[in-house]
Amino acid sequence: MRLTINHSEVSHEKLGTEPINTLLLKMALPSVVAMIMQALYNSVDSMFVAKISSESLAAVTLAFPVTMIIGAMSTGIGVGINSSISRSLGADDIKSAGKAAANGIMLGFGAVAIMIAFGLLGTELYLRIYTDDPAVIDAGVIYIRTVSLLAFGNIFTQISFSVLQGSGNMTIPMLSQLVGGACVMALDPLFIFGLGMGVLGAAVASSLSQAISMSIGMYGIFVRNRENLPVARDDFKPDAAILKDILAVGIPSALTQATTSIVSGIISKMIAGYGTAAISIYGGFSRFSTFGVLPVFGLTRGMNPILGYSYGARDKKRFKATEKLAIKVGAAFTIITGLVFLLAPGFILRLISATPEMIEVGRPAYRILALPLFVSGASIVMSQAFPPAKRSYLTMIYTMLRQVGIMIPLCLICGRKLGMKGIWIGCAATDYLALVVVIIMTIWFYRNVINKLGKDR
Repeated sequence: MRLTINHSEVSHEKLGTEPINTLLLKMALPSVVAMIMQALYNSVDSMFVAKISSESLAAVTLAFPVTMIIGAMSTGIGVGINSSISRSLGADDIKSAGKAAANGIMLGFGAVAIMIAFGLLGTELYLRIYTDDPAVIDAGVIYIRTVSLLAFGNIFTQISFSVLQGSGNMTIPMLSQLVGGACVMALDPLFIFGLGMGVLGAAVASSLSQAISMSIGMYGIFVRNRENLPVARDDFKPDAAILKDILAVGIPSALTQATTSIVSGIISKMIAGYGTAAISIYGGFSRFSTFGVLPVFGLTRGMNPILGYSYGARDKKRFKATEKLAIKVGAAFTIITGLVFLLAPGFILRLISATPEMIEVGRPAYRILALPLFVSGASIVMSQAFPPAKRSYLTMIYTMLRQVGIMIPLCLICGRKLGMKGIWIGCAATDYLALVVVIIMTIWFYRNVINKLGKDR
């Protein structure tokens, strides 16, 4: 029986038949737009919070690893769901795809419970690892506790995206993020300044906007996308095989992003030794560089259903062609962003209301930190091509090598010899060494996994 999608970009059958160039555009464009809006979430908070005080901006910067942990859990579950759904559809097993969606949603409640526990018990302890500045701690506790207790919107937004994208529906995720982005732009100044809520207002505005995005995503799953991927009530019965399949793919991806969060926290700790201004400079880069990095992850979200379908259908030629095109597009995103930081660092610094001291230190810092963006897009795409072929452990190995084996030692060594500038140099050199690592891994992956698939049309 042939199923069709209403109000979405492609039917799941076209994942295996439509020309790659047009299919990747259809699949990735909505997700790229959604990720740009996610970058807007990251940046708008920083822009408005910076107008309160540099301590408030430092607090939001120190919250970034926590928001990355939230993203790690939801993305890990989402990658597992996406992979399971797309592979099931590639094998023409629609019932298993529906069960994967339902079981993945249930896993989301566990992630919510973890963040609530952290918000209640661990917030202040976490902040005291980095700073003893009372103003930064007070603002950080308010912001981090709020986004942790209200993390359900963030978590279920990402999960709903993965369910919809795994079945080929990219329009609703894009609409969800567009609405959420519009809400955060409107609510941030209203809550922060209009209602006088300060940092609390920034956290509430972001969390409320994400809850609105979540509502649209869930409406998409259970109403608008039902003809393409029906999710029945009995699909919510725990299925050990499907849960194992989701977690087998998702846990390495979650650990990958969690490692990134932990390492980001370690780098923040190194930088914190140079004062609040240094933390704010690093925070500005971390937030605004997401305008280049997050769209690449959006691109891979559009790429991965095609790769998963191709793997399930054992079509190695289509798998290879899709990844090759995605590498070119992903590289373009981060190169453009790198050029902005390299050529106009003062523009970014003005967006975060930088003091004269921050501008003096920030200009050379941003020019150094711009350099890894010239190669990171290609690395991201290659590292994210492993999970659709049930090789998420390769992504985890790559990330562990990049973050723990390369970045931390480089930043420590360069930081001891050259001070704060050395930390920036260590961050920049990491991505060039990591590119070599992921190229070697990709060569192995193709020889031992993809080239052994059946079809070569």
